Amino acid sequence: MLMEDIRKEIIEYGKRLVDTDLTSGTGGNLSYYNRKDEYMAITPSGLDFYKTNPEDIVIMKLDGTIVDGDRVPGSVAKF
Repeated sequence: MLMEDIRKEIIEYGKRLVDTDLTSGTGGNLSYYNRKDEYMAITPSGLDFYKTNPEDIVIMKLDGTIVDGDRVPGSVAKF
């Protein structure tokens, strides 16, 4: 599984957001960009952080191409 450690870390940070009342339910997205490999790991759309598993995190390129994952990625801000 690509970026397995990062996927797990994203889930843990998501749970912290819920636990500290910074978000609730399916609100908010988290992502991580690996500049070396040019892959982004992003939380899926519409899935509670406490129900998210590592395989639910979507790995994609910045152009929107999904590299690994079956879920719809959360919204990504474009700069």
